Amino acid sequence: MINKRKEQVILKAHELFIEKGYHATSIQDILNHSRISKGSFYNYFPSKGDLFKAVFTSIHDRLEEGRNSLLIGQDPSDIGIFAEQVQLVMKINKNNKMLQLVEDALVSNDPDLITFIKKTKFTFLTWVYERFLHIFPADKKPYLLDGAIIFTGIMQHMLQINSAMNEVITSKQIIDYCTILIQTIVVDVSEKEIQLISPDHVTKLLPAAEYSDFFNNDLSFATISLKKIIERSCAPDDANLTNYLKLLYFIQEEIMHNKEPRQFLIESALLSLKTCPKLNDTKEFEHYQAVLSKML
Repeated sequence: MINKRKEQVILKAHELFIEKGYHATSIQDILNHSRISKGSFYNYFPSKGDLFKAVFTSIHDRLEEGRNSLLIGQDPSDIGIFAEQVQLVMKINKNNKMLQLVEDALVSNDPDLITFIKKTKFTFLTWVYERFLHIFPADKKPYLLDGAIIFTGIMQHMLQINSAMNEVITSKQIIDYCTILIQTIVVDVSEKEIQLISPDHVTKLLPAAEYSDFFNNDLSFATISLKKIIERSCAPDDANLTNYLKLLYFIQEEIMHNKEPRQFLIESALLSLKTCPKLNDTKEFEHYQAVLSKML
């Protein structure tokens, strides 16, 4: 857990990196802007490069949290939710000048920093591929790595062209267009059995994710299945419907936002869910509890 003082240094360094650029920002600039001593700085970060990594990681953590929050209570296979997630990614990257930060780091003389950036280069592509595994039918899997590459490539070039045209088109329009386009492409290449890069090589091409995406595991699907059971079991105007769904979403948030989820609160929420007689006898609820128990 990052302490408040360290978070403040990361925030102030980010401001300086955007204002002056990574190279033009000295450690003394950071000390002055953060109002900390040199000893405190080196207690937090061995070098300016390590501070840059912390800035980059902090932005990514916020991005991941926001991206996952959009999925709470939603079906991971809903491509409309995926489009909203991508739009959030683009917004956060733009607001935090991520492209500028990456370019500054790549032209640095710090080999360790350059390696770090190269390792994170395919993080977004990895995430798109994993989301496609949720969105498209299982028989499309052989074509989804190609699809993720095509989707990210088209979208990035569209955004660059739009920027050169003084942003005459909104980012939402571009993302929606690319989302519709990739659905057509995946269907087309699967029918023609056209494949360039096999997903079997995904571990060689893409770095293993250094973060735990809550919605890439069995609990996400168990939660969605249980949500559907609850909605079928309760009338739309039944007050219990809202209460049961709130309990389900609470468990999601508790696990997603806490490295050490408060087990007693989750167990209390489960007890409340068990008061639903139509839920207790279902295999979905039994599976949900079994999956959840493995994570606590």
